[in-house]
Amino acid sequence: MINKDELVFTVDENNNPVEPEKRSFVHKNGLWHRTSGVWVINRKEQILCQKRSLKKDVKPGMWEAFFGGHLAPNEDYKDNAANEVREELGIKINKESIIPYKVLKSDKPTHKEFQYVCALILEKLENFDFEKDEIDEIMWRNPEEVREILLVKNDPHWVHKPWDKEVLNWLSDIT
Repeated sequence: MINKDELVFTVDENNNPVEPEKRSFVHKNGLWHRTSGVWVINRKEQILCQKRSLKKDVKPGMWEAFFGGHLAPNEDYKDNAANEVREELGIKINKESIIPYKVLKSDKPTHKEFQYVCALILEKLENFDFEKDEIDEIMWRNPEEVREILLVKNDPHWVHKPWDKEVLNWLSDIT
């Protein structure tokens, strides 16, 4: 459920915690904050992609190749990643099944974040009960197709992160 008044884990430019702020204030003022980005992979090595709900306050209606969200005050990255998978996809996972990559920094003027990038490999196909307020549609895509969309075509209907190439290379190493 989207809550523009939720408090988020805000940090300084070195990822040191500062006072929590409302999500809407953080986005409006371009404050540094922590997020998680979970790349969901199936046993066929396909990437689960989502079309963001039109109700989202940031990049509504756009496609993205990961799931995740903003950390709450004092929440750690791995707990947030597991919670976001449960909330957004409706599946419960053990946080130990998350494969960590690293925390990456994005200093776009309108969205300054430290994102915990990680992966979740699903051994069996799940019946997803995705959050309708957050996601309009989900679709499995081959890694080559995602690479083409994000890196070659630079498709404007997709969310792009400065680390897309690095993460896609990492995913090919772990699958």
